Amino acid sequence: TQWLISHQEKDGSWYGRWGVCYIYGTWAALTGLTAVGLPTNHKTLQKGANWLLSIQNEDGGWGESCSSDRLQRYIPLGGSTPSQTAWALDALIAVHPQPTAALDKGICRLIDSVKEDKWTTVYPT
Repeated sequence: TQWLISHQEKDGSWYGRWGVCYIYGTWAALTGLTAVGLPTNHKTLQKGANWLLSIQNEDGGWGESCSSDRLQRYIPLGGSTPSQTAWALDALIAVHPQPTAALDKGICRLIDSVKEDKWTTVYPT
């Protein structure tokens, strides 16, 4: 727990190596920290959730460029991917005990993406 808390970025995100990159890392950290019992009102969890909400796309989803890995900072994709939207939603649901407008909008975006066949549905994440 302490290692994760101490490795949170100043903006509230975490870097994640196995997925692209800051959305994935923040998802893993938030869901992991809540799974081990860190209270959802803990400042670390709230800061991570607020970061995710701050990068939510206008369409309700989330998307991060592969350039984030090379540049070692969050780079928006300019579109929402299903996997990154699902990671962000899972993390936010772990932290928020009640539905919110942002969660509802994200869930609608994820459902709509199932029917789509465009570049964001195949972008590597």
